[in-house]
Amino acid sequence: MGLNQDEETSGKDSKGKEIAVAGINRRRIITRPQLNFLAILYEHGVALDTSRPEQLCQQLYDGVFLKPNKLKYYVDKNSKKNCFVLFARELSIVHGASPQYWGWMKDKETSGEDIEVAKLLAVCWIDIKGYIRTINLSPGTVYEIVFEVKKFDGRMNSDFSFDLVIEPQHSKALTRTECFEGKPLEKWFELVVGEFRMSPEYVGNMEFGLEQHDGSWKSGLVVECAIIRPKEVAT
Repeated sequence: MGLNQDEETSGKDSKGKEIAVAGINRRRIITRPQLNFLAILYEHGVALDTSRPEQLCQQLYDGVFLKPNKLKYYVDKNSKKNCFVLFARELSIVHGASPQYWGWMKDKETSGEDIEVAKLLAVCWIDIKGYIRTINLSPGTVYEIVFEVKKFDGRMNSDFSFDLVIEPQHSKALTRTECFEGKPLEKWFELVVGEFRMSPEYVGNMEFGLEQHDGSWKSGLVVECAIIRPKEVAT
């Protein structure tokens, strides 16, 4: 399975941007998807039709579930870089399986697929972690990691804050703090965990998380997913 020479040819446009031309109609030019997308799909037992490059690219832009309703892979349409979405069921949530602490609700993501989101009912120790293999990220790219969350009326002080951390396997941790004050009620928003440039020092397993360990009882948070995507850099 792959895009072979019988199916497409490749080259560069006037600005040096790599292009691919479908063999069935060489007048139609499309952008080549990330070269390692087949390895990512194969690793998770996902097969896509590669005979029509234009349609394939659109599928990758729209996103492909590597694990049903848990893990999604997509290619950013503007930068052509690999991205991942870890929905709540793919995250490690301390006490997430205990119904007295966390509740699980059905929701729909942007594609219309059914997913589950995690609703914090009452805990004194918030600890939510995700894990990625950075070998599947695009080299030289500045990435950011964000949690998509929602706030509702609950037991959190106005000055409540989260500790956000990125822990590479072979490099020092990146940490920051985000205050919950002023965040909208009942609307999805992003908590930025941090950013990093995908360079050799970050090759390996990477853990990231959202934490609050002050010991007070807390509620008022809904977690949909974590997103690993290229950071938009102003030019």
